[in-house]
Amino acid sequence: MPRDNFPSLNMNFVVQFHESEFRDDAHFQSVQGLKARICENEGKSGTHVKYENLILKRAYQPDSKLVQWCMDAINHNKNRPINLTVQLLNSQLEPVSGWKIEKAVPVAWGIDELHAQESKILIETIELSYQRFYVLNSKGKVIAPTPPIILKNKSIS
Repeated sequence: MPRDNFPSLNMNFVVQFHESEFRDDAHFQSVQGLKARICENEGKSGTHVKYENLILKRAYQPDSKLVQWCMDAINHNKNRPINLTVQLLNSQLEPVSGWKIEKAVPVAWGIDELHAQESKILIETIELSYQRFYVLNSKGKVIAPTPPIILKNKSIS
């Protein structure tokens, strides 16, 4: 029996913001920046994790609540962190995997070049910094990073 979700294709996905005002802002052309890197602490022993900024691209939507949220952060320093989930879908549009992004805030917004000699969809880019992300399975359960084990009031990672 063939597995319809392996290998996963990158073309079926949806972005779900965990704020009801953004429920219409789910469809994007591309998502980039789901990347974590272990970095050395400068001048200190040990390491820390650095997350790349999340870059969302879609057809320009000037009246969206998401654009208003970005402009409030950029122009009025109103940094209201929100959570969101990027879900990878199979050919039947069922979740295969996902990434839960915590405490995202806008750091940049822009549109592609306006050009009088080209006829193409105007793309807007939304760039978000975030605190961390978790990998989800098809049921939406966190599978990575694994939660720490707690033994007698002590945490073991």
